Amino acid sequence: MDINYQEIVDRTAVHALKSNIILDYSEKSIAEVESILGTYYDHLTEYDGKEGADTLWNVAVHYGIYLGETMLRLGMKEKGFAWFVDEGLPILKNQTSAQISPITKAHKRILNGPEDNVKSFCDVAFLFAEGKLPTESVYRAINVQLPSGQIIENVLHRDIDSYVMMVEQGREDFLILESQDGFLQFYGVDNQYVCEVRVNLPDGDFHTYSVIDKAKEQRIRRVQFATPYGQFTPTEREVVPLELLNMVIRAYYEHVKTDDFLEAIPYIDTTEITKRCMGLIQ
Repeated sequence: MDINYQEIVDRTAVHALKSNIILDYSEKSIAEVESILGTYYDHLTEYDGKEGADTLWNVAVHYGIYLGETMLRLGMKEKGFAWFVDEGLPILKNQTSAQISPITKAHKRILNGPEDNVKSFCDVAFLFAEGKLPTESVYRAINVQLPSGQIIENVLHRDIDSYVMMVEQGREDFLILESQDGFLQFYGVDNQYVCEVRVNLPDGDFHTYSVIDKAKEQRIRRVQFATPYGQFTPTEREVVPLELLNMVIRAYYEHVKTDDFLEAIPYIDTTEITKRCMGLIQ
């Protein structure tokens, strides 16, 4: 099959430019593609039937090929990767038969949401090309701290659900997910949670963030929030559903770099407020 990849990339760039996004084969542009595909996920219900499915597949093909071309230009071509058509699907493949499918990943991002983040996919692909996988895990190492003070070390993402369920069912007040550079903590019950993140900086300083519900982004009035363990007064937008909490926890595991993690979640910066409450600044 003779495919003009440059022509497809050019069409993709024109499409992105309609949203004032410039695709320039940079690492930053990969994050821009993540944002574009996320918009399609947010409007999935508008793409019904075969026609809608075909439209989303076409979007995935175009942006997937752009991602592939970008990865090739950012070093994977030098590692021996090139386009190869496997049963009609363009993939990246090298002489050892290692293969990567950016089109499939783009399609999964549209259908499944942030759990199939294409920025993380590309980060892993670069490591893969360097020969650093699968001997190393790219997931963040997490210790779980319970309200009792008990710490369970090296909890894998596949096992975290049982700990989240403790809070969901009211058996625990909160959970803290500790990592090398800070922690993620949350409290709540049923389908309402408040989730906060602290990032410790190399110079001894720190930043804090609160996860927000984007659908309530403008709702900053404080509300009474009750759990079996007490009353709290977060802002309305800081009370998030379980589905969003689980997405944030997954992103915390998957994104070792703070900037990548923050790009993957909805949040507000609460550093100044936190430091004022702690008496660190006036």
